[in-house]
Amino acid sequence: MAGKIRKNGFTVVELLIVIAILLILMAVIYKPISQKIQAHNIDGELKKIYGLLQEGRMIAFTQKKSLTFSFTADGACLYEGTSPIKCITLDYPFSFGTGSSIGITDRGTFSPTGAIRYTGSADLPYTNCIVVSNIRVKMGVWDGSQCNPK
Repeated sequence: MAGKIRKNGFTVVELLIVIAILLILMAVIYKPISQKIQAHNIDGELKKIYGLLQEGRMIAFTQKKSLTFSFTADGACLYEGTSPIKCITLDYPFSFGTGSSIGITDRGTFSPTGAIRYTGSADLPYTNCIVVSNIRVKMGVWDGSQCNPK
């Protein structure tokens, strides 16, 4: 039994192999996970825009005020005349197809109609646009030329 000393534990080579395998797995998994996180964040911002439009419609109808929704340099705002009522901050680029602002009448209707869409470069499998009609606001998916409501 002399000369056979066995210690319990891992060798340095075994630890290096495990670390190398973990690094390879992280490199393979990182991009899809970061894309999912970005898509989730963009979807969340689109829902903030949707909520702001619905809130503006409710305020305009219940308080009999004409409001304007428009994008700012760092987000979007609801305005009564020139004074902002409520603003949200956006980290991703969005645009309204038919102009720079949407009017909300005191009856809760929208003018002009069109689509608000994400204009960045990320490919989004989820909702990435909002259809604004005269009386409805719906989330949708941009097909390259128009926003199709879900």
